[in-house]
Amino acid sequence: MIKRGVVLVLALSLVLALAATAAAGPVVDRIVKKGVLVVGTGCDYPPLNFKATNGKAMGLDVDVATILAKALGVKLKVKMIPFPKLIGALTAGKVDIVISGMTMLPKRNLKVTFAGPYFVTGQGCLLKGEMMMKVHGLPDLNQPIYTLAVAKGTTGEMTARNMLPKAKLLVAKDNDEALQALLTGKAQALMADFPFCVLASFRHRKDNLAALDKPFTYEPLGIAVSASDPQMLNLVNNFVGTLGAAGGLDQLKKRWFKSSKWMKFLPAAQ
Repeated sequence: MIKRGVVLVLALSLVLALAATAAAGPVVDRIVKKGVLVVGTGCDYPPLNFKATNGKAMGLDVDVATILAKALGVKLKVKMIPFPKLIGALTAGKVDIVISGMTMLPKRNLKVTFAGPYFVTGQGCLLKGEMMMKVHGLPDLNQPIYTLAVAKGTTGEMTARNMLPKAKLLVAKDNDEALQALLTGKAQALMADFPFCVLASFRHRKDNLAALDKPFTYEPLGIAVSASDPQMLNLVNNFVGTLGAAGGLDQLKKRWFKSSKWMKFLPAAQ
């Protein structure tokens, strides 16, 4: 985890930021009064977020939330919410922020504000091994003979609709259901964030899955914050900036992307 000194620096910087503002914003006020930071996450995108074998939320996103709660001096409560419903939960006040591998899209920015980015990724493509002989790049999939599985409401679905208009789309409720569609032959390919595709190809080697070798979009991931509270946005932006400058984000990336120790907490591959 992040070194204790980094958390102390973050705590001091956030206390100063809060003290500099005469009146707390509605979200900040709610967090301070309850002594709890409620974070929404989809828990279907390892290693950023996933439901571990013990039933708890884990991943880089959860670690970021944990550090933020410690810096604020409050408890952390993680709510697992299906990805397409996260923004609705935020605007309804059911969660204080969303940290769930969410790309900072203009369409989403119409409803919420974003702090960050805290991570940069891109879309990837996962295929059955035999398809690798036919598909050497994304344009090869743009044919009506192919069915592409995507998770509903994700940038994977948006990218597929824009870049592969001729292919058939199978819209699943989440990435796990999209993966099952690929494994069972209902789809010939899957589009999702690149880390998800690489991890799935590793976990399902016996099923002869392979991922295209690099992402083909640029996607900055941000922390979604209510548009009704500029102070909360400022607070989280300061937090992300300090965490990055202190090396905390690099430490988290090493933990979740350079080590396989966390994989023992993943549910068995279906």
